Amino acid sequence: MILLPLIALLAGPAAAQPPAQDARSAVVCVRAAPGPRTLTFSGELVGKRLQPGAFKLPLQPPGKDVCQTLLRSKIAEWKLEVTTSGFTACSLPPAEFGSRLYYRAKASARGLACEPIGKYPIGNWKP
Repeated sequence: MILLPLIALLAGPAAAQPPAQDARSAVVCVRAAPGPRTLTFSGELVGKRLQPGAFKLPLQPPGKDVCQTLLRSKIAEWKLEVTTSGFTACSLPPAEFGSRLYYRAKASARGLACEPIGKYPIGNWKP
């Protein structure tokens, strides 16, 4: 009985890694800075034909990460952006698969701005 928790403790972070098929995806998280405007995180697969997987998520409440898992496609590319009414959309760079990306979005008098705040590997997949 005591042996099982000890094995889990010794295994450490390696035991917490996602399965290999999850590593062929990317996770993109956006955190809205507090402000008077509501922001929306959206994405779609852009290709020669209509692709499934489009999403539109409100960045509520401010300061909380809103994440979306993106699956790899051989025939289309992900287009990611943060939007709010009255401002030009803020485009996020294409996702790097096998990683978890974090961005901060802020609407100010100068407009809508997005900046990267972190990138971490997921799974055991290497580019």
